[in-house]
Amino acid sequence: MPDLAKLRKRSGMSQFLCAQLAGISRMRLSLAETGQVRLTAVEESAVRRVVREFIAVKTRELALLQQGSGLSV
Repeated sequence: MPDLAKLRKRSGMSQFLCAQLAGISRMRLSLAETGQVRLTAVEESAVRRVVREFIAVKTRELALLQQGSGLSV
């Protein structure tokens, strides 16, 4: 699941936090990201969900920072 690794890394989310929030071990996530094991559909869905939520939170934080500084994109 190298695409999961790319998605997580681009979001800036650590492997540890991602695994913790998804309810799987960091080692299992690491092995899945390198293609050594396959996550179950439920596990993969959980990882994708927490990464999407992390991105959404970071997006809201950035928007708030921009509002406070008067910057626009």
